[in-house]
Amino acid sequence: MIGFVQRIGSHRHMEAQRRERVAPLRPGATLRLQIPPEPRYARYVRERVMHFAASLDVCSDDLRDFLTALGEALANAMEHAASTESIEVTCWLVGDDQFLATVVDRGRGFSMSAPELDPRLPGLEAERGRGLPIMRRCTDIFAVRSEPGKGTSVVLGRYLRRPERMGTAS
Repeated sequence: MIGFVQRIGSHRHMEAQRRERVAPLRPGATLRLQIPPEPRYARYVRERVMHFAASLDVCSDDLRDFLTALGEALANAMEHAASTESIEVTCWLVGDDQFLATVVDRGRGFSMSAPELDPRLPGLEAERGRGLPIMRRCTDIFAVRSEPGKGTSVVLGRYLRRPERMGTAS
């Protein structure tokens, strides 16, 4: 397994990482990012995941929904963890047809029986509560684990729709 770990802590470091070029990767490669729980780093994570996925030939249709779910998971971790500890994002390819990610925070966590776990979107008048339902709708694989005082882990995944498997002619 090939692994990449990046710890992000300053804007200057983020800019340097944005300019770096990464060689094409093969299945089994893993991307690990550790970022401060600050919204300004969400774009950096999305860009790194896009680059990583492109190196694995993940098509843009699969990636678009996946990145929407990943963005929601990051936003939830940044907003609700109430922690200054870093958030860890890990992405990898399973076989040649599953692209997965985890978003892990070590924040305050929540009870797994919380009403926020309801898979339905909230009513039109609701200001909040769309994150988890959106993540579910944008992924094929979705799981949440949380424990009060110990943080939250979100697993997101897509079954990849590879053109060669779908009978697309050139």
